[in-house]
Formats: sequence, C-alpha cells, structure tokens
Amino acid sequence: PACVTHGNVDDVVYNDCYIGEGADVLIIAGCGVHVSTGEPARHNGIHRFFLEKDAHVLYEEKHVGKGNGTGIRSIDPVTEITLGENAELEMGGVDRTLRQTSAVVGKGAHLIIRERILTDGDQEAKTDFVVEMQGEDSSVNLISRSVARGHSHQAYRSRIIGNAPCSGHSECDAIIMDEASVRAVPEITANSVEASLIHEA
Repeated sequence: PACVTHGNVDDVVYNDCYIGEGADVLIIAGCGVHVSTGEPARHNGIHRFFLEKDAHVLYEEKHVGKGNGTGIRSIDPVTEITLGENAELEMGGVDRTLRQTSAVVGKGAHLIIRERILTDGDQEAKTDFVVEMQGEDSSVNLISRSVARGHSHQAYRSRIIGNAPCSGHSECDAIIMDEASVRAVPEITANSVEASLIHEA
C-alpha cells in the first residue's frame, strides 16, 4: 500500500512483477491520498506485469481519495501487461484519476479487468485501455461499472485490437445522477478474419 497524507506531494512508485511458469499469485494493492490543506497531492503507480507460460495472477487494486482540504487529490496508475502462452491475469479494483492500461496477449492467454468507479462533487475519472490480441485463442474481457454524482465527469475509452483468431469483449455500464456526465468510447479493430470482438456501452 501507498498512502499520501500531506499536500504538495508528487509520489511515483514503480512495481515490476515477473511471474514464472505455472505460478499462481495473488497481489493486493491499496493506495490512498488524504489532504486537509489547499495544496495538491498526487500518487502515481507504474506497474508492469510479465507472465510466463501457464501463470495465473489475481491483482486486486483499491484507490481512495479523502480529506476535507481544497487541494486536488489524484491517483494516476499506469499498467503494462505482457502475457505468455496460456497465462491469465485478472485485475479488479480521488478527485482526479487517469488510469492507463496497455496489454499484449499471447497464444491461449486471457486478460480479465473489472473496474468500479464512484465520483462525486467536481471529481473527474478517466480510463484508457489498449489491448493487443497477438496469439491464437487469446481473449480479453474489460468490464467497467461506475456511478457519477454531483457535477463529476467520467470518461471511458477502450481499444481492443485482434491480430489473430481471438475473442474480445468491452462493457461499460454507468449510473448518472444529478448534473454528472459520462463519456464512453469503445473501439474494436479486427485484423484477422477470425477475430471475434464485441463492445457495449
């Protein structure tokens, strides 16, 4: 876990995870930003996952921004994923957040990402997924569930690129309340005649 409890802090953490062949791993990350002043506070996590053949990882991530101060609280995770043959990665999980995730999925590998977002007041949340399906029988399932309240704004963008016989699914469900707004931009590109891709928004 990483906790930023003072204003005027710009924190950057780098985590590289190398998962060996056939391993089964659970990773839990919890990050928080709490500000009681008028100064901004920011936490950035740069995560890279490298899974070898037949490895399985469940990565659970929770981000929280709290405090009565007027300073901006932001958590901006960046995730890069490389999945070897038959590997599987499951991911589940502030005033302002930009979540950037990119992945290359190999033969028979599976990527599952579930995100849950709640914004209120003037908060802003942006999600940007880019997944390249490079191997035969690879798959990805991107699922976003969110609630936007107050005057907050959310933006969801997903790009699934099928370069081989594969299956891909992107789904974004949002509940909008008060004066909030949500923008969903799903994109699918099939570069193989046997790429089966679908999106919902």
